Amino acid sequence: MASKRFHVEVDPRVEQIAALLPGSNCGACGNPSCFASAEGIASGALPATACVAGGQEVADAIAELLGVDKCAVDAVVVARACGGGTLAARSFDYHGVPSCASAARLAGGPLVCQWGCLGFGDCVRACPFGALRLDERGLPVVDLARCTGCGVCVQTCPRASSGLLSLVPEDAPITVRCSAHSKPKERKSACAACCIACKKCERVCPSDAIHVVDMLAVVDYEKCTGCGACVEACPQQCIDLYGRGDRNAASADGAGARALSQADRVAQTG
Repeated sequence: MASKRFHVEVDPRVEQIAALLPGSNCGACGNPSCFASAEGIASGALPATACVAGGQEVADAIAELLGVDKCAVDAVVVARACGGGTLAARSFDYHGVPSCASAARLAGGPLVCQWGCLGFGDCVRACPFGALRLDERGLPVVDLARCTGCGVCVQTCPRASSGLLSLVPEDAPITVRCSAHSKPKERKSACAACCIACKKCERVCPSDAIHVVDMLAVVDYEKCTGCGACVEACPQQCIDLYGRGDRNAASADGAGARALSQADRVAQTG
């Protein structure tokens, strides 16, 4: 009797929609779970495109289920704006909990650069799709085939507010591997792979798609054609053709190692 009195009718479409969602409960849609997102979509509170992680395929399936028009999903992936890692100078040795969040609480972290990646992999552990790994320099590398653009890694990164991790268009041709806004001379002593605001990229771009703003190269993805002129012009090798490797990964030995030694000496003496 009580079960009948307090029975609540549930929209049958909720479970159907939930079955179409990834089930990772990443929270990118703003809801605590995929089921909560399904409830919002079924009620009309959320659009059929609400699931960022599901992408176009899931959005189309939900639209077909609900009998609504299909809408294009702006596909995004995460990009790392740091090329430091082993090329970044340290202000002190950190021996605490191996976590970016923990390290950041101790005097802002062990790096001289206050914008750089701390390299303990909080983002890697947080990614619900296994799309991130740390390379030999301690920097996160994105597997574009797995990244859904859910943004969980961005939310996890203690330095996300500086733009260290950000969401960019899925077809973004290039990325700037630096997020520092200090004076070029100061940042060069802190990291051998930094943007020095020389504007060489700006001068060679035939599409007017990259400009130095607040002492840092910034890409306008609406204009960028991916020609690679800025990549070749950058003396610091901090601009990469996104998804085709990181030039500083190969320079960790040789010239990069020499720059690292110089940066470490500056940190030790300054």
